Amino acid sequence: MSVKILDPFLVGRTYTVAQTAKLAGTSPGTIRNWLFGYADKMVAVLGKRQPTANTLERVSFLELAELIVVARFRKRGIDLERIRDAHRFAKSEWDLPYPFATLNLTTLGGNVLRRFDEEHPAGITFAVLSSPGQYVLPEMVQVELDNFDFEPSELFARRWHPYGREVPIVVDPRFGGGMPTIEGRGGTISMILRRRKAGERASSIASDFGIKTSAVEEVIRREAA
Repeated sequence: MSVKILDPFLVGRTYTVAQTAKLAGTSPGTIRNWLFGYADKMVAVLGKRQPTANTLERVSFLELAELIVVARFRKRGIDLERIRDAHRFAKSEWDLPYPFATLNLTTLGGNVLRRFDEEHPAGITFAVLSSPGQYVLPEMVQVELDNFDFEPSELFARRWHPYGREVPIVVDPRFGGGMPTIEGRGGTISMILRRRKAGERASSIASDFGIKTSAVEEVIRREAA
């Protein structure tokens, strides 16, 4: 790959498999299978990764972002072998590592994955026709990609809004150990949940963190789901 990622926060292995699974909305066993494959039955979805004693249970922010995208494609019903092949296709097309965690997927993904669909016709397609000659990614995938932030001069995702942009909670590998925090405040959602469990009102918690009560209520609702 011609592009090297120098930001250690993006590629440092920050997340345990359990944390990754919770953030991606799937199970730890599924994440392990996607990362490392499963015996002779399934090849790793994001490309070959050699587990070592230090990295077996850890995932970087960019790997997390790609796994979130994989999870959304799976919800569309696309099988893992096709997702793996599409990931490899996009990586080759753009000559970039982590193609599912790039701005390219957001802006060019519909057309590129349409070409993949045409070259590998089978099952459910990655691209959806939105207007004559215009292909886009499935809505559930595009909505999630829109929740990632990209710096103007950077190709790779740098933070993620796990509850959508209307809720001021972000996953940023630079803060809170990479776990969900209150945007611009630094407090983690675990702090919100502990205070709520202790009996504090959502309005009181919101006031202390300078956010809307509805945002605190949404965090509580999502985490209880």
